[in-house]
Amino acid sequence: MTQLTPKEIAILNEFCEAEAWANYCLQAPATCKDQLKVEVKQVGSIWVSMVSALDWAFFNRIVGLGMKEDATESMLDDAIGILQNAGCTNYMAQICPQAQPAGQIPEWLSQRGLLKSRNWAKLYRGNEAAPVVSTSLRVESIGEEFSDAFSEIVLKAFEMPDELKCLIGAPIGKPGWSGYLAFDGKEPVSAAAMFISGETCWLGFGSTLETHRNRGGQGALFARRIADGLKLGCKWFVTEAAEDTPESPNPSYHNMLRTGFKLAYQRPNYVHQGKPN
Repeated sequence: MTQLTPKEIAILNEFCEAEAWANYCLQAPATCKDQLKVEVKQVGSIWVSMVSALDWAFFNRIVGLGMKEDATESMLDDAIGILQNAGCTNYMAQICPQAQPAGQIPEWLSQRGLLKSRNWAKLYRGNEAAPVVSTSLRVESIGEEFSDAFSEIVLKAFEMPDELKCLIGAPIGKPGWSGYLAFDGKEPVSAAAMFISGETCWLGFGSTLETHRNRGGQGALFARRIADGLKLGCKWFVTEAAEDTPESPNPSYHNMLRTGFKLAYQRPNYVHQGKPN
């Protein structure tokens, strides 16, 4: 496996995720985009994605600032302006530790009302063989006919509003995307997806209904996606999870480590909190 520098690892992680998220937003049906005000824009190499009708910071994101070129205050203001012009008051900038100029970006964000919040752990793995994970659930690759079931699991697991249903399941069955469900008998109880761009694969949407957790479903879904990605020629896999801490443990993070992922870095989120959701 090719050895990557820390900057190359960061570029891999940041832009594979950003491209996956942008493509995901663009897959939404026109009526869904209009209803939720889904948009994706770029400022240079920076990605700005938003679902401004809901105005949740999680969906209104700036990614890639200071990565492919040194950031400037003008770039940041342009990205924030896109969000504000769309009506977003709750949004976040996700800043990789490799972003430049390192000493200035946090200060610029603070001056604009974005405060440091909980980190996301960014993880990656190479093309080592997929792990073997035991589960009592049955993992299946799915097509568009299961997009509603996929959406319902993700919405329940992440406690998202039903209005997002048209967006969550939109990429299932679309080019570049693969969706998966784990079944308990005939009942779908876990969901996950992957997006492939070239030789890189982003893994996301891992979720399990509370009634069926601790049965190996997510580990098995990671293993299946890795195996399928390898068959399609992927050399790198990236994913992310909320930082695991003693105060806020995150089982998803440990599933990732068990399936061969390595921590690339902890990525701070800088959040602008406007009107309540």
